[in-house]
Amino acid sequence: MLAERIRAFNRLYTQAIGSLDDRHEGLDVTLAQSRMLFTIGSVDESQVNRIADMLSLDLAYTSRVLGTLEDAKLIRRRIAADDRRQRVVTLTAKGRRLLAEIERRSNERVLALVHHLDQGERKRLLDAMDTIRDLVTRTDTA
Repeated sequence: MLAERIRAFNRLYTQAIGSLDDRHEGLDVTLAQSRMLFTIGSVDESQVNRIADMLSLDLAYTSRVLGTLEDAKLIRRRIAADDRRQRVVTLTAKGRRLLAEIERRSNERVLALVHHLDQGERKRLLDAMDTIRDLVTRTDTA
């Protein structure tokens, strides 16, 4: 029963935020590509293996997705100055503009999802989300 209820909630939420759409936020980009753009955009530059680790993705898959982003001129990959075995990735100006649009549309979608809630209900929602995050990320120290 526990697993089924959690999976049902996950299905509800992924449908509500549109994460299963072929094109994330109605743009010519997948959710995986959006997540990589967000991850890359959250730091000045990032190593390819760090991006894979942060997103819990296979390095080969990460490289393929990065290749599509590079082909679209959304990112730039280059050899790291301090370690020639590593590649670092940065957003291009086009990539930064696309990321800003993804974030704008994502924010609009989330706000539309909760627009009918009053302030107290929004606080309950945020508290519940904090509880879920805390419980599923907690590690036992005993």
